[in-house]
This record gives sequence, C-alpha cells and structure tokens, in this order.
Amino acid sequence: MLTQEIEKLVKLQELDTEIKTYQEIIDNFPGRKKQLAQSVESALEDTNFIKKEHKKLQVEKKERELEIQAIEEEIKKLQKRMDEVKTNKEYNSLLSEIETLKGKKTGIEDMLLSLMEKDEEINKQLAGHSVKSEEYKKDTALKIQEEEKNIEEMQGRLKEKSAEREKLASEINKDLYKIYEKIRKGKKDGIAICKLEGESCSRCSVFVPTYIAEKVKRKKEIVNCENCSRILY
Repeated sequence: MLTQEIEKLVKLQELDTEIKTYQEIIDNFPGRKKQLAQSVESALEDTNFIKKEHKKLQVEKKERELEIQAIEEEIKKLQKRMDEVKTNKEYNSLLSEIETLKGKKTGIEDMLLSLMEKDEEINKQLAGHSVKSEEYKKDTALKIQEEEKNIEEMQGRLKEKSAEREKLASEINKDLYKIYEKIRKGKKDGIAICKLEGESCSRCSVFVPTYIAEKVKRKKEIVNCENCSRILY
C-alpha cells in the first residue's frame, strides 16, 4: 500500500537528515580543529610579542646605564683635571663642561627611570598574559580532545544509521525510491518529502491548491509540491 511506502519514505528522510547532520559535523571537524589550534598560536604570538618588547626594553635600559657610567667616568676625569689647572679660565671651562655633563646625566637618569617603570608594567603584563595563554592552551587542548571523542562517537552512530538506512531503502519500492533520491539529491537541505500543513507545503511555505491537497489526503498516488517538487504527505 502507498500509505506504508510513504511511511517508509518519511522514516528514510529522518535517517537521511540525521546522516547528513552527522556527516557535516564530521567533515567540518578538521577545519574546526585547525581553527582552535590557530587561536592557540595567536595567543602564544601575543605573549611572544610582549617578550620581544621586554627584551628590547632591557637592551635600552642597559644602553642608558652604560651612558650614565661613561658620563660619570668623564666627570671624574674632569674633576681630577681641575686640581691641576693654573688659570681661572681653564677652571671655569672645566666646571662648565662638568655641569653640562651633569645635566646630560640627569636627563638620561630620567629616561632610565621611565624605562624602569615601563619595565615593571611589562613584567606584570607578561606574567598575566603567560598564565592566560597557558590556561587557554590547556582549555583548548581539552576542548579538542572532547570534540575528537564526540566525533568518534558520531562516526559510530553514522555507521549504525547508514546500515539502518541501507536496510530500509531495500524495502522501499524501487521506482518510488528513485523518485525520492532524485529529489533529495537536488535539494541543498536534502529534504525530499515533507508534510502538507494546512494549505501550504511545510518546506517552501507556498500555497498548495485544493485539488493537490485532496490528492495528498487520499494517499492514492505520489503527489509533489508544484513549487519545490518535494513529495507531500
């Protein structure tokens, strides 16, 4: 009887929808896994950037410290020479030079202080960022493991549903099955059979003429939606 064949098609559609969903999730997983791995890399890149900035700051601090050290040594030399000068002009010249160096030293010390404050701030940032990056890395690794486990389980269900589908398909009238498959493969959503709800096709929502609706209700023949071509029941 056609009613029984329609019931089988409805069941087949349910299986095909499940199979399609499982297959899409399984197929999309490699991309999803890659995306998660890339997000970890991005987080680590941010940490590495802060580390590079910290290293640059350390180099700059060392350079300023060496500049201060060089100025202090130069001041000592000039102060020593002051004990040896014989004229006020030479003495005042050396004194002026020392004052200039002291002013330069003060400027560099201010720069060094600013660098030290920045260094302290970056150290805090680096510590916090490193902890967050490691936590994110661990969380992402666990998420990937969980998703891999889900995919494995889904592959098992897919295998079961595919076997169930194969058995059911073999029990359906061959000509009817061919019609179903042709429609299903021509639809992006893979839906070949759907309900007539009130006066509309439940899939495309287009009005179904009364004479078509009556044919569906009589269940004496296969009836297709005039708009989307899906089998109506």
